[in-house]
Parts: sequence; C-alpha cells; structure tokens
Amino acid sequence: MTADLHRIGIKFFNKTGQDVPLTDFIPIFHHWIQDKKLDDLLIDVADYSHVPAGPGTMLIAHEGNYAVDETGGRRGFLYYSKHEVPGATLADRLAVVCRRNLAACKLLEEDEETKDRMSLDYGQIEIFSNDRLHGPNTDETWAEFEPVLKEFLEKLFPGTAYDLEHDDSDPRERFRVTVSLKSDAEKAEELLARL
Repeated sequence: MTADLHRIGIKFFNKTGQDVPLTDFIPIFHHWIQDKKLDDLLIDVADYSHVPAGPGTMLIAHEGNYAVDETGGRRGFLYYSKHEVPGATLADRLAVVCRRNLAACKLLEEDEETKDRMSLDYGQIEIFSNDRLHGPNTDETWAEFEPVLKEFLEKLFPGTAYDLEHDDSDPRERFRVTVSLKSDAEKAEELLARL
C-alpha cells in the first residue's frame, strides 16, 4: 500500500516568528517565482491568512505546494508533493520531498525580510500522507510506514534519538506522524547535505 505513496508532505515547525503576519510572506514568495529560486515550476501565491489554523500563505508549484502553514494551530513551513515523486522506494521519495522543503526553508531563513524575524526547529517535524488510498490513517499504514520512516530518519539524523507519535484516533483525518528529536537539530544546510 505505502509502497505506491507519492503524495507526501513534510512540515518543520517554527522556533520563532509565530507573530510575523502571514501576508508578509506574499511578496517574498512572488520574488521566488520571479527569480526562479527553487527547482520546482513555481506558479502563483495564495493567501489563506483569513482562515484560522489554516493553510496560511501558499506558494503554488506544479510539482507540489509550499506554505507557511498553521494547520493544527502550530505554525511551520511545509511542502507536499502533488504528483509522482522520483525514487524507487518510499524512503527515497521522503528524501526528495524533504530536500525540496529544506531548500525552501533555507531560502526563507536567509531572506532579508525574515532572517531576523523567524527561525525553524528542524527537530520538530510532521510527516503526512495526502493520499487516502495509498496512505490511509490506519494501523496497517503505520505498520508499513514506521520502518521506512526510521530508515529515512537515520539518514537525516544519524545516531540521534527521537520520539514518534502517530495519531490514529480519527480514520477520516490524513495519516500523519510527528517526529520530535531529543536533542537540537542542525540547520537546513547541514541536513540538505545528507540528502
């Protein structure tokens, strides 16, 4: 089942900058589009700042979407794939999605408009499925996904202890796992070098 999962998302939670207005990210994302700052085909910006605990400010790309996201009441930066992701295994595809997200996180933290106003905690991560067919929120999905996730995390955070939390209380919700490192994580640049 999860072997065919491609529509994957990864969210790194904010360490600081929860008070930066979501609308401040709109011109930043427009500059990214104009300057072709990311490898994805960047298309448009969508403003959902009026939606409480919602998708925030989104950068729409052909391959997936980026967002300063507040879903679940916690701000973070996410990327999720919308199409088939290159990679022979699910662990490979997790690495691709994570690499795309980290590249954008690095840009955001280095941007003149935000570098002194926000930072991300790379040790607080949510990984989720946007595909209820190949990644429903069930114990069976978790049983298949957990060893793959551990393989991926060993590559990203070698030798680092962490806690995993899978919330399966509502099968109607999308499958998601929260990863919490027991120590501080490196910056985006160091993590990118491992992927």
